[in-house]
Amino acid sequence: MEDGTAELLALWGKGAVASSDLDFANHVKAIAHARFVLRKILRLLDEQAIAGGLQPLQHQALLQIFGAEGPLPVNKVAERLDIAPALASRLIRQLEEKGLVHRARIPDDRRVIAVHASEAGIEVLRTIDNAVHHHVNHFQRQLTDEGKFGALATFSFYLGLDSDPRLALLLTAAGHHSHHAHHH
Repeated sequence: MEDGTAELLALWGKGAVASSDLDFANHVKAIAHARFVLRKILRLLDEQAIAGGLQPLQHQALLQIFGAEGPLPVNKVAERLDIAPALASRLIRQLEEKGLVHRARIPDDRRVIAVHASEAGIEVLRTIDNAVHHHVNHFQRQLTDEGKFGALATFSFYLGLDSDPRLALLLTAAGHHSHHAHHH
């Protein structure tokens, strides 16, 4: 993993974005590693949600509702979770039954019902978040610097930031730094 990642980071800084510019095996190695990191963290999130008394999707909905600028219309909850509006509606009803969210009509448009988190809902999020931090920290300590930046490089590729010069600078600086760290 290590050498492949260093190579990937070096190419990244030169703006070599097409996978044909990269050694394909190293390219896939980096993607595989990033996917491993992502799956592991999403699993941790889901496990902590369940430990906190919520189904993973209920937790995600509550996060989106509390994390929004203001009360969130049901169709926006669906959009943020990338699920059907009917499922979003059902999740909101479940959260409402637990007393974690409230629905209210939007003053500007009486037809639209928006959802906001209750004090109890915010408390549940805080508890889950604390548990997540604890478990994620433990997982992070198992990753090398190079592994972390390799995953970051791959996520940036998915987000279309791979050709952003600021990110290239950050990644190559980190790549050089972690590469030297390994040799000394």
